[in-house]
Amino acid sequence: MTLLYGMVIPHLMRDQKTQNMNLSIKNKTGFTLIEILIYASLLVLLIVLMANAVASLSHIIVEAKTERAIRSSAEAAIERITREIRFAQTVDTGTSSFGTHPSTLVLTSIDPFTEAPQTVTISFASNQVTIKKGTGAVETLTSDSVTVTNLVFRHIVNGATSESIRTELTIENKSFYTTTVLRRSY
Repeated sequence: MTLLYGMVIPHLMRDQKTQNMNLSIKNKTGFTLIEILIYASLLVLLIVLMANAVASLSHIIVEAKTERAIRSSAEAAIERITREIRFAQTVDTGTSSFGTHPSTLVLTSIDPFTEAPQTVTISFASNQVTIKKGTGAVETLTSDSVTVTNLVFRHIVNGATSESIRTELTIENKSFYTTTVLRRSY
């Protein structure tokens, strides 16, 4: 209290109380409930955003692996079919089936080891592309991890002597095409 000629000056008292309150507020440490709620909600938002990003990334990785498996399997099958067609002597049109799924391609070729004629049969079985050479065992040309949904062969005769085979392969809704000329036909 300030006395000036015996009188109390109230505004000076108020200023002193305000200063004492400001000092006591500044000396307090910790957070208020509102601050804690704001920080907690920001933290939850950040965690949700990070979890969403991780989920999206893992989905993209799985998709990429599946795509790679499909392409790898299709490329291996198409390459092997192309090689067998290219080295074939003739196409057995009587036992082959063309233009519909599932097609079967029967080729007559020369065994590179014995130089004897052999029959090569490329067909569709159990959602896989298979090949059988002569009396040998049936081999799968596509991976077990993919599903072949379409295999079609088309016989194309170009002129009097040249013949080729168009191969249409679909693996899990991805289509692959190639046309191969029989090497001995031109």
